Amino acid sequence: MVKRITICDDVEVERFVLKRQLKMYFQTNGGEVEIQEYESGESLLADVEDGYVWSDLIFLDIYMGDLNGMDTARKLRDLGVEAPIVFLTASPDFALESYEVEASGYLLKPADEEQTAAILRKLLKPDLRKRISVKCRRQYRYPFVDEILYLESDRHVVTLHMLDGSEIETTQKLGELEKQIKDSSFLHCHQSYLVNMAHIVDVQEDFVLRNGDCVPIRVRGRKDVLDTYNEYFEKYSALTDA
Repeated sequence: MVKRITICDDVEVERFVLKRQLKMYFQTNGGEVEIQEYESGESLLADVEDGYVWSDLIFLDIYMGDLNGMDTARKLRDLGVEAPIVFLTASPDFALESYEVEASGYLLKPADEEQTAAILRKLLKPDLRKRISVKCRRQYRYPFVDEILYLESDRHVVTLHMLDGSEIETTQKLGELEKQIKDSSFLHCHQSYLVNMAHIVDVQEDFVLRNGDCVPIRVRGRKDVLDTYNEYFEKYSALTDA
């Protein structure tokens, strides 16, 4: 199901950054997104009144021209818009007023990728986020795929290294888990490692992840691994031009 998200911000570069993060989130987690952009509250309200805008989520800049985000939100509610509203702001000064319009949260500028993802996970339906079942002794764990940094196989144990710093150990085989994940963001970069390319921040001798861990790249076939990551990176970068 396509999710429709509206961004209303009078600063083009801020819309650009947030739009890129939204597109990357949906590319990583599955699902489709349509993004509508507005540079003023007046233009957004005009389209809502004419029936051109229907959103699952609205991002509103607080400080905009003649009609600020808070006043825009009030008018949206008066028009019957029930979609969650998230305010974009450099300061949470409007915290008390936000209760009046039933705001769902704040995103402090400049938008942070992890904070944006957290907002989306909270407000959009969970069917956008894929989970896998991992057998841990006598019970099962069900981690979200997008929160896995990488999987490491050592002897007969596979460790899932998670975004929050936790680890999940299982005797399931790496190949079995890879089939469950079945996500183009994951790269089998080494016989014993499966890495989530969405969390790679640098490429040196190894892949460097956002938490500082290094994941080795196999010697034989290294070029193919790097080419695959480069294609993924270029696809990610292309989202900035969308």
